[in-house]
This record gives sequence, C-alpha cells and structure tokens, in this order.
Amino acid sequence: MKSVLGILAVAGIAAAAGASSSSAVVIGTASFVSKASMDPAGDADNITDSWIATGSGLVNAIRVTGQLTEVATGTYASEAKVRVSAGAGHAFSSVDATGTTTGNYTGTIAVGPTITNVTPFNLNSGGTINFEWFESFDDSANAADQTWDFVNYEFVSNTITNGGAALGTIGLGSQIVSQSQHVAGGLDFFTFDFAGVSGNNYLNLRTIPGASGGSMDTEMAIYDSNGLLVVLDDDGGAGLMSQLSFGATDPLASPDKTPGIDGVLAAGSYTIVTGGYNTTFGATLNDIVAGTASGDYALQVTYAPAPGALGTLGLAGLVAARRRRA
Repeated sequence: MKSVLGILAVAGIAAAAGASSSSAVVIGTASFVSKASMDPAGDADNITDSWIATGSGLVNAIRVTGQLTEVATGTYASEAKVRVSAGAGHAFSSVDATGTTTGNYTGTIAVGPTITNVTPFNLNSGGTINFEWFESFDDSANAADQTWDFVNYEFVSNTITNGGAALGTIGLGSQIVSQSQHVAGGLDFFTFDFAGVSGNNYLNLRTIPGASGGSMDTEMAIYDSNGLLVVLDDDGGAGLMSQLSFGATDPLASPDKTPGIDGVLAAGSYTIVTGGYNTTFGATLNDIVAGTASGDYALQVTYAPAPGALGTLGLAGLVAARRRRA
C-alpha cells in the first residue's frame, strides 16, 4: 500500500551572504543552584525543574558549566548528568547532557565547559525546557550521590544555518524531494529515521536542480544520532551536485557515482547537511564551516528495494516542502 510522507518545515537562522564562520552563538542559558544528582534516569526521587526559553534559534549543542560537590564517597563526577526534554512549545527528542569526564574525586570541583552534541532542533522563545538530574551509576540509592552547587546549560548554535526540514521516518519504497532556496554562506539540515540498508535495499541521497531548473555547486554530508560524521561528498552527483549511495543495487548512482560506494548505512536517526562549494565538514555537527556558493537546489532522498521489486512496493510519491528565506 502506498503511503505519503509529510515533511515538517524547520525555521532557520538567517545567514549573511558570504559569511563563513562557525563561531559558537549562545541562544539561551538555563541556570540552576543546589540540584542533587541522585538515582537513575526516570526514578521518582530525582530532582526535576523547568526553564522558559528567552531566545530563539537552531540548537546543535548544549554546553555545561558549573560546580559539583561530592556527597557519596567513591562517586564519579562523570556520572552526574541531566536529561533535557521538550516541554510546551518545543518538539525534540530528549538529550542526556554530561558535565565532565572526571572520574573519582573528593570535595568540590569546577565543571566544564563541556559540549554535548545534539540533533539540531529549534529553541523557541517562551517555550518550556524540562530538566531531570540523574546518576548514570547509582552509588547511593534514594539519596544524593553528588550535588550541583550551581550549573548552567547553554543552548548553542555553532553553525550558520539557513534552515531545513524534518523528513520523519522514511519507509521502504519511498522517495522524498525537499526544495530549498540556498543562501551563500549558509547550511541546510534535514533529519530522518529509517530501517537501514540490508539485502537488496538501497538509499540514495542527492542534490538535484531546484524549482528554477538551474544547478548549483553543492556539498553534502551525513551525521549520525550522536552528531558524528558518517560520510561526505562534493561532486558525486550530476555536474557539480552531490550524491551519497548506500547499497550496491542503487540504480540512481550510475553513471555519476559507483553504486553503494558509501557503504551500507545502519538503521537509525541521521542528519543530512548541505552547503555550497568549499563547505568544510568537521567530525561533529558543531564543527562545520559553511561554504560560499549559492543557488537553487532540491534534496532527493530515495529508500527502495532493488530494481525489479519496485513493481510490488511502488514509490510513495513525491512530497515537497519549501522553505522561505529568512
């Protein structure tokens, strides 16, 4: 049975033409004092609190600084974590932020700044963010292992961003085309979930001419759910456009690229990042320097069985989402 996949537009931060900086921008800071770190995540004894966002923008990292005091002898500072989750006015998957990699300690120590990479999401002014302080290893059941004397959670954008789209879960036998008006010096982010490439299935990601019919010099990369770089491409598509091919049965790759040359992508959640020529893709989502090339392009994502099986499943149709320039 055919299905139609919806695409939810994600608002972006306007980027000035020609800019190519990846300096960190703090969009909002949540500050707390005297928060005990007690039991495993989800335990009823854990301390919870909330914060009303005062800024807006695309977040791709949470930066933690603070001061931590030992309560239970033998506890590790690295076990003091916080679960950040969406409240009213927000929509993103919960994130467990780590303050420090320090192990056993005594007394009081300074923490951070420590970065936790996140799949990009929009921070919305006036919306609620929830916090739950917990221990990844519980040294003292139903009691504090350590206490945050004070702690700051900075919501950070480390890239110049145009916008993007949440593609949702891509089902086998589906093709999505997302239009985007790319601006010089900016990046577009597209998030998706899928069941993985196996057997005769394939996943093809490529930039194609946009609504104007023109072509631009694009670059593209894919990052995993931890914000780590999986693979990147410059001119693997037609002309100067980009293409990633997972699965040796990919019929869309040829003649521009060897089918399956980018390997077999496992099931999971991913972020596609596109930019203009001379974009530098770092090891994480927080280490990308946007290029300067601009133009009108579309991103095409195809997840399908090998040719010959398409008659059984069919393609789910083309669903387009347009994003206006900010």
